[in-house]
Amino acid sequence: MSGPLSHLVAIEMTLAIQGPGAGLYLRDMGADVIKVEPPLGDGSRYSRGINNELPLDTPGSQFVSMNRGKRSVCLDIHTPLGLTAVKAMLKDADIFLSNYRTPALEEMGLCYDDIKLLNPGIIYATASGFGPAGPDMNKPMLDGAAIARGGLASVTGMPDGGPITPGAMIADGAGGMQLALGIVTAIASRERTGKGQWVQTSALGAQLWMQSWELCQVWMTGKQLKRSGPHYTNVYAPYGIYETADGDHFLLAVAMTNEAWDAFWVFAGDPIEATNPAWDSPRKRFGAGATEEGAKAIQEKLRTVFKSRTSADWEEFLATQPEMIYQRVQNYDDIRVDPQVVANRYVETVEVKNVGETSVVGNLISFSDTPASIKGGAPDLGADTESVLTAYGLTNDDIESIIEHAEIQRRNALAERAVDEK
Repeated sequence: MSGPLSHLVAIEMTLAIQGPGAGLYLRDMGADVIKVEPPLGDGSRYSRGINNELPLDTPGSQFVSMNRGKRSVCLDIHTPLGLTAVKAMLKDADIFLSNYRTPALEEMGLCYDDIKLLNPGIIYATASGFGPAGPDMNKPMLDGAAIARGGLASVTGMPDGGPITPGAMIADGAGGMQLALGIVTAIASRERTGKGQWVQTSALGAQLWMQSWELCQVWMTGKQLKRSGPHYTNVYAPYGIYETADGDHFLLAVAMTNEAWDAFWVFAGDPIEATNPAWDSPRKRFGAGATEEGAKAIQEKLRTVFKSRTSADWEEFLATQPEMIYQRVQNYDDIRVDPQVVANRYVETVEVKNVGETSVVGNLISFSDTPASIKGGAPDLGADTESVLTAYGLTNDDIESIIEHAEIQRRNALAERAVDEK
């Protein structure tokens, strides 16, 4: 399957998640994504995560998840020949994609003005930590820094505790999605105007976009939201996560009808509670009629109720209530075999060195006429250097020189790393 963007070529110089994530989206959509890596490769190739006892030459899970299906060209951009090779690729490319900081790109000879002269129609797409303007425009960023600065950490955690970070790289992931959206928007504009442009997004901006409602609530009312632990911060409602008798957990959002609410309390063994005037209508349970005092009271009662039955009991009952929004809290192994996930092919498999077949998150967008799909596993470092550079007109001697120089640089860097780790 080629995909809706199969007519596009993207040259990617990225690392970690935010930049590679945008390139991954383009690749799933069918674009030819050529990842240009330094002699040692994208650092995420060597990121071991935790509980990782795989051989050191196994690509890291971060690299596999963010770079599957791409082609890899390995060269030293700081050499004249390396820069010549990259510019040869950029001359005919549709997209240049990077999350290197702007000063680094300028030092490499890859600033927007230079590339625009080389290829006026190119979409030059860069992602940063904190945005393209302001005093911190070139400040380095990791995911947690954007989460802290963007406010998400301030409303995450227990009411009587301090801020905490979410259990996933939310800022980087959201930043990658925003950059991919910016790229395809610029492509659409180019179809109309014939002109390329510089697209810039940031992890900080993506955090604000994801919290648009919550931020607007605070700015309109002048009142800060509070950390609410397993409950949502911006509604007074039963909405929250509750533990069952056997230690499992359920998210209960809302009973949309009184009939469903009545059935819940009958099953819970306390039918009178359904008629409590503090929450005897959907509006009082999840709307303008809800109060903080009422929400806290019902949440406390629900904590007791859920602990009175096992997760199997709750799952069996709740499945009979189409007007109740609920969900058992799943772990990562549950997700992989979830019938809904499987039916939508949200999880697929790729081959990984020293691992064999492993699951990865796949393409999440469905197209009726131009279906997208994953395009294979993560590339070995430099696996496509020779074939790509040959196609872009470099001579065999130049290609051999590029490959040999990268191999020497890589051996030296790995030797230095081994000494440092002793």
